[in-house]
Amino acid sequence: MVAKQPLRHGGYMKMLGAISLSIFEFRKYLVLSLVISILAIPIADAVVVERDRNRNEMYGEAFWIYGFGVYSMTDQELAEALPPEWGYNDGDHVLPGYLGNITYEYPVFGLIFFAIATWLFPGVNELQPLWINFVLVLVFNLNLVLIAILLRDKIYTVQWARLFFAGYFIYGLVMSAGGGKLEPIVDCLLLIALVLQKEGQMNKAMLTLGLSVQTKIYSAVAFPLMFLSAPGASIWFFLSSLLTIVPFTFFGASFDSLMSHFFNTSSYSTEIVNPMYPGLLFTSPTKGPLAGVTYLWPPALIPLVIYIAFMLLTVGKYFPQKQEFIEASWREKLDLLVPLYIYMLPAILFYFRWEMPWYVFWLGPIAIFLKNDEQAMGYLRQIALVALLYTIGVFINWPYFIAGPLPDFSEHFKTGWWALGGLALMIGLAGTSYFLWKATFDRRERLAARRHDAEARGELII
Repeated sequence: MVAKQPLRHGGYMKMLGAISLSIFEFRKYLVLSLVISILAIPIADAVVVERDRNRNEMYGEAFWIYGFGVYSMTDQELAEALPPEWGYNDGDHVLPGYLGNITYEYPVFGLIFFAIATWLFPGVNELQPLWINFVLVLVFNLNLVLIAILLRDKIYTVQWARLFFAGYFIYGLVMSAGGGKLEPIVDCLLLIALVLQKEGQMNKAMLTLGLSVQTKIYSAVAFPLMFLSAPGASIWFFLSSLLTIVPFTFFGASFDSLMSHFFNTSSYSTEIVNPMYPGLLFTSPTKGPLAGVTYLWPPALIPLVIYIAFMLLTVGKYFPQKQEFIEASWREKLDLLVPLYIYMLPAILFYFRWEMPWYVFWLGPIAIFLKNDEQAMGYLRQIALVALLYTIGVFINWPYFIAGPLPDFSEHFKTGWWALGGLALMIGLAGTSYFLWKATFDRRERLAARRHDAEARGELII
């Protein structure tokens, strides 16, 4: 997807014009994507307990009653405080029991989004969660347009761009239609910031990035990259943090749970669900029939060793040339180190005790910052490897995960393992859309190649 006219001057209005142009140009594919997304919403709602969406819906409704005081209430406390007829005390709108002491941890803009969504569709009923998923689906499809604007012709001609676009399509569909999660909003604001940066609107870009971080903090990894482009504009990034500072200072909002998650304290969760977390090196199950099992080889060490070996073999491509680095100014040195910084980002995924599988693709959009196509492809390979290591980590440490984390996670599926059929149907719909998209682009490439050959022979093209 490519905007035919680049943005030159102006800010959001120019960007909206580019978005409108891309939507018109690719309207057939967007309609197909929307149809698939809308079909996926009831399928996912029927087979999956979308606990994060349900919980955010509850906090969004509660915001209009308690304001920012909801940050000081645990899920169970809030569910019991709200009117019983609203149905939030059914067990599906709160975190699992082993996370029962967690208060609301999402930054303020995330809470505001769900508060507005529930205000626009008031009344607690079976349609409100579907409405939330629908809004997220619209945002997800807007993200596809923004990615197309950023990648331009690379979507047609460069392999990594195609793979990234296809991967984001699956990921975004699952996060929006299948999970009702905040990730599409975070990514949308990040991608808007990148479009604004591309056209030199750095103040607006920094403000928009700040709003992204105020939704979920993982997009903060883009701040150093944008800071290098315009250090002075970073004041707008920090101004956006007032969304958090003001409620914290004047309205009693507490972010203790967010800090507990970020700093890996056991107060967030006594269970470790990241199979790559080095703290699992010598851990054995602490509950269930397999409690006390010991290992001949520390399971968590295997993913770490594979990852380190992979990095040692591949990281050299991201180092600047020695002579070029020596002769560069300090400012140019920072620019030359950008690819290395980006390539090291997925290592963060080994740090957190609590990490769900979809966290792996949080860092996918950062590939857009890489100007070298070979480096961008290598970065995506690393993300794919980390996803594989996450899966391997679960199986090689099976006694630990089957003793607690996996059974707890399986409770999110209403029909047990039969829910995999619904998920397979969603993936099948997404795969069908991708192959239709790919076939069209392949046809375009073939026509372009024939046209080029004809022009080279001096033939008249009509």
